[in-house]
Amino acid sequence: MSFFRLKDLIRAVRVCKTAADERGVIQRESAAIRTSFKEVDSQDARYVNIQKLLYIYLLGYPVQFGQLECLKLVASPKFSDKRVGYLGVSLLLDEKQDILTLLTNSLKTDMNSSDDYIVGLALGTLSNVASSEVAYDLVDEVERLLDSPRSYLRKKATLAGVRIIRREPELFTPFLHRAKSLLGDKHHGVQMGAVALMAEMCNHTQEALDEGRRLVPVIVNQLRALLGSGSSPEHDVGGISNPFLQVAILRLLRVIARGSQQAADELNDVLTLVAAQTDSTKNVGTAILYECAITALAIPSEPALRVMAINMLGKFLGNRDNNVRYVALATLSAAVITEAPSVQRHRATVIQCLRDNDISIRRRALDLSFALINENNVKPIVTEILRVLPHADLEFKPSMVYRLSAAITLFGDSLEWRIDNMLRVLSLGGKHVNARDMFKFIRLIALEADENLQRRAARISFALLERDISQEKMVVAGAWLVGEYADLLVARSNNPAAVATSPKSPVGGLDDDDLDILGALGKPLAKKGASPDNSDSAPVLAALDPSEDLPQAIPEPADIVRLLSAIASSSVVSSNSRHVALTALAKLSGRFADSPATVASIRTALGKHTQSMDVETQSRAAEFGKLLSQELDAVRTGVVDRMPAPEYTDVPYEEYVLNPTAMRMKALTIIKRPAMQPVDFVEGESAAEAAARAAAEASKQSVVSDLLNLMDEGPAAVSTSPPAAAKPVDALADLLGGVALSPTSPSANPAAVRSVASPPESAGGFAAEGLDSEYEVYNSHGLRITLTPSKKAKMATIVDLLATFYNEGEVAVSDLNFLVAVPKSQKLQIQPPSGQHISVGATVTQLVRVSNPTKSAIRLRIKLGFTADGQAQENMFEYSGFPAGVV
Repeated sequence: MSFFRLKDLIRAVRVCKTAADERGVIQRESAAIRTSFKEVDSQDARYVNIQKLLYIYLLGYPVQFGQLECLKLVASPKFSDKRVGYLGVSLLLDEKQDILTLLTNSLKTDMNSSDDYIVGLALGTLSNVASSEVAYDLVDEVERLLDSPRSYLRKKATLAGVRIIRREPELFTPFLHRAKSLLGDKHHGVQMGAVALMAEMCNHTQEALDEGRRLVPVIVNQLRALLGSGSSPEHDVGGISNPFLQVAILRLLRVIARGSQQAADELNDVLTLVAAQTDSTKNVGTAILYECAITALAIPSEPALRVMAINMLGKFLGNRDNNVRYVALATLSAAVITEAPSVQRHRATVIQCLRDNDISIRRRALDLSFALINENNVKPIVTEILRVLPHADLEFKPSMVYRLSAAITLFGDSLEWRIDNMLRVLSLGGKHVNARDMFKFIRLIALEADENLQRRAARISFALLERDISQEKMVVAGAWLVGEYADLLVARSNNPAAVATSPKSPVGGLDDDDLDILGALGKPLAKKGASPDNSDSAPVLAALDPSEDLPQAIPEPADIVRLLSAIASSSVVSSNSRHVALTALAKLSGRFADSPATVASIRTALGKHTQSMDVETQSRAAEFGKLLSQELDAVRTGVVDRMPAPEYTDVPYEEYVLNPTAMRMKALTIIKRPAMQPVDFVEGESAAEAAARAAAEASKQSVVSDLLNLMDEGPAAVSTSPPAAAKPVDALADLLGGVALSPTSPSANPAAVRSVASPPESAGGFAAEGLDSEYEVYNSHGLRITLTPSKKAKMATIVDLLATFYNEGEVAVSDLNFLVAVPKSQKLQIQPPSGQHISVGATVTQLVRVSNPTKSAIRLRIKLGFTADGQAQENMFEYSGFPAGVV
C-alpha cells in the first residue's frame, strides 16, 4: 500500500499505536518509493516521493537510496522542484560523499539563473554541503554575486563565502578585498554575514587579521549606529536594535583586538557605551552585556574597563534567570586567574550561590569559591564552605573535602588553625576524606605540633568521637590521636575552654551497654537526656558551627577505654577503624601502666574480640591480649611507646585543584598592560623620537597566547649554553613585543643545566634517564629556578615539569610571572603558581605539563618576570638541557 500524498503518510504514522506498527508503515512506504523511482520517471512523482523521504528521514529511518533522486529533482526547471531537491541534498548528503561532485554543474547553472530565488537556493545549498573541490570550482561565482545589487543575494553569497573559507582558507583573497564594503552595508543581513566572514578569515590568516584591525573604525561605527535611536523598527527586539548583530560584532571585535593593544584602545569607548546604554533587565540586553564583558576581558583593555566587565558579571549573579547566573559563575571562574582582586569583591554573592536550589549553580559557585581562596581570605571562605559541607550534595562532598584539605594546607597561616580546621573537615566529611589527606594530617601533628597542640588535638578528637563515630576517617585519625597522646589527653591544664567530662561517670554519662549499643549502630554518642529516644532513632546532634571553637574533653582513663571499646565493637564502622581502635587500646596499657585497674579494663575490652569472625580483628586482639599479660610487663611499655609519624609518599597538592574550571576552560586572557614609564632620552635622540619610542614600548604586552605561538617547527638554533650568552635575544624581543630583556640566566657553564642526581632506572631495565631530577635553569637576583621532569605510567606522552622557585636572596620576591612556550609539535598546559610572593628562604612551585606525542626533544622558551627590592626584573631565555630520556 502506498500513500499518494505526504499528508496521508503523516496521518498513517500518527495513528500507529506501537513502534512495530510505525516500522511496518515506514517499510511499506519505503518499498513503494523505491519501486516508483525505478518505474516512474516523472518529476511530479519524484517531487512527492522526495517529500515523503525527507519526512521518513526526520523520523530516524535510513533513506540513502533517495540521494540520486534529489539530484535529479534539482535539475528540474521548476522552482518548487528545486526547493525540495536542494532541501533533500542538504539533509541527505555531506561533503565526504563522492556523489556530491555531480551537484557542481547544477549549482553553477542555478547561480547564473535570472531568478534571484533560484540563485538563493543554490547559494544556501553551497553554504551547507560545499566540499574543498566544490569550493574551488564555485568560488568565482560566489565572488561575482558579492557585488550583486540585491541585498538578498549579497547576504547569501557572504554566507557561502564563510563555508568556502572554512574549507579552503587560502581562497580568502577575493573576500578580503570586499570586506570593507560588506561590513559597511546598510542591510543588517549582509552585515551579519560579513561579520561572520571576517571572523572566519581572521581566525585563519594573519593578513586578514591585519586588515581587520585596519577596519576597526568601520566596525565600531556600525556598532554605534545600532546603539543609536535611528535604527529600523523591524530589527527591534525588546527595545534593543538587532541584538543578534550586536553580539556578532562584539565577537568579531574580540577576535580582531586579541593581542593588539592599539585595536583594544580603539574599543574602549564603544565598549563603555554598550555597557552604559544596554538595558540589563531584558534577556537580549543581558546577552549583549555578557559579550561586552567577555570582549573587555579577552583583549588588552584598560584596567577600569576590565573592572567594569567583572562588575557586570557580578551583577549577573543576582539575576533571577539560572542560565544567566550559571554563565556568570563559569566566566568568573576563568577570569579569576587574571582578575582576582576584582572578582574578590563579589565573594559574598558567590557564597550565597552555594545555597542555591539549582545544583548546577551550586557546582559552579563551589568551583569559584575555591578559586577565590588565597592567603588573605582563606579563613572566611573555608568557614563558609564548612557551613555548607553537611548539607552539600553527596556527589560534591569528595571534591569539597579534598579541596578544603588543599586550601587549608596551602594557605593556612598557623599550625593551630590548620589542625582545627582539618578536624572540622574530618568530623563533617570524614566519610569522603581520602587516605592521603588523613595521613598527611596525622603526620602534621606528629612532626610539627608541640606538646600543647598535640594535647589540644587529642582532646578535640575525643570530644568529636564522643559526639559521632559515623565519619570513618575521623574515627581512624581520632582513635590514633587518642591512643598516641592519651597521657596528654587526661593531663589537667589551665585551659578554661576545655570541657571536662565528669570523672564520676563514663563518657558523656553513658555506661558500657550504652556505648556498645550506640557504637554498633554507628550513631552519634550523645549524652543521656539530650533528646527523647525511641526504638527507631538516636539523638540527632546539630552540626558543628565552623565559626565557633571546637569542643574539648578531659576524660578519665576509664572513659578513654570505654570509647575505644565502643568503636571496636561497632559493626558499622569499617574494619580498618576497628583495628585502629584495638591498637589504640593496646597503647593505653603503656600510657596508664601505673593504673592496674585501667590495664585490667583494657585487657577485658580486648578479650571481647578474641573470638571475632574477622581474622585480622581476632589476631590483633589475641596478640595485644598476650602483650598485656603479666609476664610481659617488663617489655610492654617499650613496645607501645610513642610511635614515629606514619611514612607515606607525600604528593604535593597541585594548585589547579582549587580551580578545576581553569582546566576545562582557557583563561580569558593573561594580558597585562605595561605600566607607563617615564620617557628616558637616549643620547642623540630628539624629544619626538623619545616620545614615539615610549609610545611603542607602552603598546607592548605579555600575552600567553602569543607566547605559545613563538616556537615553530623549523630548525631553530637552540643553544645549551647559558641564556646570557645566547645571540638571538633581539629577535626574541621582537617576537615577544619588544620587552626589554636583561641578561638572563647567569649560569656559568652548561653543567648548570645538568641534573643534581643520577637518573633513576625503573624495573625491567628501562632507564628513565633524567626523570625525577632537578635541573637548574635560572639563578640570578637571589632567585633560583629548577625544573623537575616526571612522567606517569598511564600517560606516556605527557611530561610534567615541576618548576620550583627558591628565594635565596636577602629580600622578598613578588609579582612572579613565569611563562613558557614549546614548539608547535608539542602542546603546553601551564598551571597557576602556588603563590606570586616568595619570602626569604621560602619556595613556590608551578606545574608545566607538556604533551609530546612525537617524542621530539623538549625545547622551552621561558619568559620570567618578578620584583625584588623594588626593582622589576624581566628575563627571557631558552632551555633545552634535558637528557634524551625526557621526551
